[in-house]
Amino acid sequence: MNLGALLASPVMAETVKQAPVYSGWSWSAHVGNLNIDSKVAAQEKIESSAWVLGAAAEHYSSDSSLTFLIGFDFIGYGDKRPFDQNTTDGWKKSDASAAMIYAEFGPRIPFGKDDANHFIAHVGMSGIFSSERGISYCSNCDTVSIDVNGGLYGVLGVYHSFNSFDLGLQFQQYFSGDVDNSLRVHIATSF
Repeated sequence: MNLGALLASPVMAETVKQAPVYSGWSWSAHVGNLNIDSKVAAQEKIESSAWVLGAAAEHYSSDSSLTFLIGFDFIGYGDKRPFDQNTTDGWKKSDASAAMIYAEFGPRIPFGKDDANHFIAHVGMSGIFSSERGISYCSNCDTVSIDVNGGLYGVLGVYHSFNSFDLGLQFQQYFSGDVDNSLRVHIATSF
């Protein structure tokens, strides 16, 4: 009797149980700092550093290290040219802000004891809209457009997983557009 044929027999072969494949969404919030090209910032009369508050959703699957992320940021510019305007609630001072949407794609690589940490290396694209100087909650007030464009960027980040959430630090370097780079702190959870 051929020993190889006996071992290859379906009756004798052990069935290897595979872990079930799962996928889902991870939801995150972040705060950070956005650095704008100094020439663009000077031309648009804003500070070259802005604060960012945002949220994102990342799709993942247990059978792949690749993830896809979409997000939204609110950007608060430091305004060098605010104006005052008389409103129905009295005189108000303008502020400068923008909104940004973005999408990223790339690997999420676990490392460390029990894979409690992970490293990300993504490439992304962003677009900035509603970038203006104006008075909040005033429909009849003047607005001035602020021309700052998003673009193509790369992201490097490191995260640590706690019981029910991840905490991470991310650096974005822009290759096009008017943004230089960004540093963000993320907190994320999956469900």
